[in-house]
Amino acid sequence: MRSLLRRYREPLFVALLLALPFTVFAVKAKQKVALNAADRVVIAVTAPVEKLIVAAVHVGQDAWHDYVALGSVREENFRLRRELVREKAQTTAFAETKAENDRLRNLLEYTDKQGPLRSLVAPVVAVGASPHSHVLRIARGSEEGVHRGMPVVAPDGVVGTIALTTAHYADVQLIVSPTSAVPALNERTRARATVKGTGDQARCKLEYGQRTEEWHDGDLVRTAGTIGFFPQGLPIGRLVNVSKKPTGMFISAEVLPAVDFARLDEVIVVLGPQDAAGNALVNASSVGTAQ
Repeated sequence: MRSLLRRYREPLFVALLLALPFTVFAVKAKQKVALNAADRVVIAVTAPVEKLIVAAVHVGQDAWHDYVALGSVREENFRLRRELVREKAQTTAFAETKAENDRLRNLLEYTDKQGPLRSLVAPVVAVGASPHSHVLRIARGSEEGVHRGMPVVAPDGVVGTIALTTAHYADVQLIVSPTSAVPALNERTRARATVKGTGDQARCKLEYGQRTEEWHDGDLVRTAGTIGFFPQGLPIGRLVNVSKKPTGMFISAEVLPAVDFARLDEVIVVLGPQDAAGNALVNASSVGTAQ
């Protein structure tokens, strides 16, 4: 008998597995009929197994639904992030456009106030990275009428002069350059002096300011309008560290430039007066500066 069971154990096991569901089904199909002892035994044996199977199925369904829902949420997050990046880019572009329009409007208003002077707006394409840089490059050159020695300004004040030109580009020597010197006057007292570059982008120095004149910290220094230099009345900067030397004819003072050279996006090249005599004067001043 034992050998017989050993020989047919696999078919018997399969038959038992097949018979178990049919037995359970038959038992549960007996609606409104009293269960006998065998039926109760079958139910008692199979009920825990059914509970486990049902619980496993529910867990699987919940896990699948959570996975599907999580995938949908992840996709929605990706979509919202893309929209947020797109909106930020659009906002930045709008802000840049508005800032550019504001700058150009200020430049146009400034050039309108200059009366008969001819001027040319030039975008700044390069600024020296070093704090001791004395040059910036603009995208205007000899083909646009820009020549060496021409003044370069901004709505805030004086920038420098054209030092080198090519067909479509030019280098501007800033007023902070050690080789730069601009005739100036004190807006408050009209006392005259010269603003000289120091090589430091943050400051210049005042030279030849008479001790007999009044000079105070905070005084605004403007261009004197000497022939061959900048038009008269343009802001150069404000005085700081004003002191009288123990001896000599002149005071000691520094000038903080009115223009932040590191933040220039556009500048104005002063081409000269509208009339032919003024143009000849500008050309003569350019030659004198080059010499």
